[in-house]
Amino acid sequence: MSSRPPLRRRSVTAVTLAGAFMAFLDATIVNIAVPDMETSFPHASLGDLSWVLNGYNIAFAAFLVPFGRLADRWGRKRSFLLGLALFTAASGLCALAGSVPVLVAARVAQATGGALLVPTSLALLLEVFPAARRAAAVAAYGAASAVAAGIGPSVGGVLVALRGWELVFLVNLPLGAVTAAAGWRVLTESREPRGLPLPDLPGAGVLGVAVGALALAAVKGQDWGWGSWPTLGFLALAALALLAVALRSVRHAAPVVDPALLRLRSFSVANAASLLFAVAFFATLLCNVLYLTAVWDYSTLRAGLAVTPAPIAASLVALPAERLARRYGVRAVCVAGMLVFAAGACLYGTWIGPHPDFAGRWLPVSALTGIGAGASLPGLGAAALADVPAARFAVGTAANSAARQTGAVLGVALLVAAVGTPAPDALRHALQRGWLLAAASTVPAVLLTLCLRGGSGRAPATEKEVSAPGSAATLRRAEP
Repeated sequence: MSSRPPLRRRSVTAVTLAGAFMAFLDATIVNIAVPDMETSFPHASLGDLSWVLNGYNIAFAAFLVPFGRLADRWGRKRSFLLGLALFTAASGLCALAGSVPVLVAARVAQATGGALLVPTSLALLLEVFPAARRAAAVAAYGAASAVAAGIGPSVGGVLVALRGWELVFLVNLPLGAVTAAAGWRVLTESREPRGLPLPDLPGAGVLGVAVGALALAAVKGQDWGWGSWPTLGFLALAALALLAVALRSVRHAAPVVDPALLRLRSFSVANAASLLFAVAFFATLLCNVLYLTAVWDYSTLRAGLAVTPAPIAASLVALPAERLARRYGVRAVCVAGMLVFAAGACLYGTWIGPHPDFAGRWLPVSALTGIGAGASLPGLGAAALADVPAARFAVGTAANSAARQTGAVLGVALLVAAVGTPAPDALRHALQRGWLLAAASTVPAVLLTLCLRGGSGRAPATEKEVSAPGSAATLRRAEP
């Protein structure tokens, strides 16, 4: 493996990172397009349009782990190209959608392709690197994913300004075609030996139903009434579906949620904290866009650029935060980061006024939230993997990504519930409630993080730990 020519290694790296970049970019790029969609679909409420975001996040979260295991069995190159084709084709359908339900359905199909694309891209990337350099490869993969999610709103703002919300999806067509053509040429097929158990795809579907029902109850609770039968019915459906997932996970050979990993305290606590902090993060992201466009009357392009300082600050602080975590412990750094983020969200809700003041108020508050996110999210991801056995590294990474995407679903749903459908003169105060809700959502995340061990832990991407892509076969061999 280490004898592969450097040129080929660079080619495989470019292809796999491009595929993952597209999937993670679409998790956030559409946020900035929501105001333009409201113009195209005037009869759709904010709650209706929230499913354009949540449909993607639900399917992406539910199928990440089982699709990674399916690729081990079916072939990683084949799965990568299939996921890329589905993602690209569904992007075209999104751009052609003439109604919100069709757009949501196309987004679910797009996310299904993304969920097949992401785990296979990591496995294919690791295969072309010698063991001594795989930690660097994982770091590059994580950086590309973080950059994609961070620049999504600003890139989306440029695209919407050029052509409207449809261009946010149409841009994936040439990118997907070029990546697929390159992937067909440079990627090499690999799979695990025959006899692997099929992943629990029905269980993944049931997990998606659980998260979707919970989000629907939150989005429609104010309209239906929080004590009404429809709201209570969907909450009950979510509870029953989660119970079904738990029962299937105990009995299935390749479950959606691995009970053996859940028994690891660091894995369970850090993933739960990741989910709760993602609620605050993604609620703030959408609230920022709505405030800039609806209250400050920014154009989509200007709003997209205005939300850019936060991801820039997050990227700048991520490496120093990692060094601090090694010295003082992940727990201390993550808690400090969440408290900084919560302070920023509170300032959004109390200090940002009705009249535009980007340099004086918006910029410093955005820097605070960016610093908080940059210190917290990578640290929680590292803590989730600190005690995961070597052969389960890729599965553990996918589970942490799924936890964050689930938090994104709940964050958008809870923001919609908090904002409601206010009159124009009450919109500012409604969005301020959304920011304060985001700040409050960090409290349980902080409390959970305090339950982590105080030590710095170990870096999850050591030479030995990333020596295998995390196939289902090696997972079985690593069972205690």
